Amino acid sequence: MWPMIPSLDAVVQALAPAFSQPSFHTHCHCLLGWVMCLGRHRLCRVADTAQPQSLRDHSQRHGLDTTYNFFARSGWTVSGLAYRVAVLLLTRLRLTGVLTLLVDDTLAHKRGKQVWGLGWFRDAVASTRQRTATASGHNWVVVAIAICLPGTNAPILALPLLARLHRPGKAQPSCPQVAGALLAEVLAWFPSRRFTLVADGAYASKALLAGLDERVTFVGRLRGDAAVYDPRLPKPKKGQRGRKAQKGPRLPSPKAAAAKADRKRSATGDWLWQEVAVTAYGEERVLRAVAYQAVWPRVLGLRPVRVVVVRDPQGKLDDAYLFTTDLHASVAWVITQFAWRWSIEVLFRASKQVLDIEGPQHYSQAAVEKVAPWVWSLQSVVIVWYLTAGRELPEAEELRKVMGEWDSEWSLRHMIAVLRRATLNALIKPKSAEPTELLKLVEALKNCVNLAV
Repeated sequence: MWPMIPSLDAVVQALAPAFSQPSFHTHCHCLLGWVMCLGRHRLCRVADTAQPQSLRDHSQRHGLDTTYNFFARSGWTVSGLAYRVAVLLLTRLRLTGVLTLLVDDTLAHKRGKQVWGLGWFRDAVASTRQRTATASGHNWVVVAIAICLPGTNAPILALPLLARLHRPGKAQPSCPQVAGALLAEVLAWFPSRRFTLVADGAYASKALLAGLDERVTFVGRLRGDAAVYDPRLPKPKKGQRGRKAQKGPRLPSPKAAAAKADRKRSATGDWLWQEVAVTAYGEERVLRAVAYQAVWPRVLGLRPVRVVVVRDPQGKLDDAYLFTTDLHASVAWVITQFAWRWSIEVLFRASKQVLDIEGPQHYSQAAVEKVAPWVWSLQSVVIVWYLTAGRELPEAEELRKVMGEWDSEWSLRHMIAVLRRATLNALIKPKSAEPTELLKLVEALKNCVNLAV
């Protein structure tokens, strides 16, 4: 059994109210087993890694009931665990002011006739502009908190908060509807906080934005050919009959607004490009932007929005058509906030490549609905641990000295490596251990090596 170092234990204990006492004990075992597992993260391998002092007896068919039952039959809920993770993030990282939430969906590849909730969805990684690829798996809608570390040159980090399965079928809720339910849950947790919700164009939908809570400011992408109108009502003619106008004349679409600004020859009036200096995607950039107010009836009804058309003069980035529900937001703020959305893509890549969230094989509804959200909660716990205590450990300094040119100490891979090294150093004490204990330790390490093969 791996020891839990004190700095990690202080973080993990904050999640104890989400479990019963036996379930929390199993949760800690699974957490250490998942972190220390070097091979494919199937539940049987994680369970074996969690107790490396003895090999599992393969003659017993059901020797892993505790691990499997933790996900398939245990009484803890995904929402209860997510709430404790949210409280952990706000208290440990001292998040104040407006919280930035990111929402997106990702495909976890799965196969099997008996797997619950399985469907064919668009594979964003394999798709191109000319071809849409689909794959079998579970489509997860994830809400994460984005943080910017003050006083450092670190990038924006996204910490998973809530995840829910988007099931296939026309009768099932769409991704924006699932995102709306998750947002409502977060708003109920913190009734006095204000939020900024950042999402891609797929979530600029009436299903999510209709009746958006006044505490939430939305920043997202809109279509280049979106039908937008002037929010200022035309003055009615004297004696005019019929229904009063609810919106002004149609304005140029975002794509047409960019073309209109290109044709502009004078330096005065509307539809002018303005230069904006922002930090986006890890670089200081000088971009050009056109901003105007409009209403987008198809999505937001008659609620005015601020449309921002963005162009990169160097041509490295494609034109972006953004909008926000905050009419007083600056152009630079809108661009910067939307650029934060990229951190949730980094989150998905790390959860698949580092934590191997696609590795477990499970079939029942309860296990399917719990395993992936539990792994994402583990990802948040590791990040919080590293930011608050792990980066000060000697093991972190050792790994920083041997980092390559493309490595980053803020990557999840580096954080997991520091945690593994710290756990091994807490277990291996050759100068003070008895010979019999050293023999047991060598046997445990042999078992770990055999499991990683």
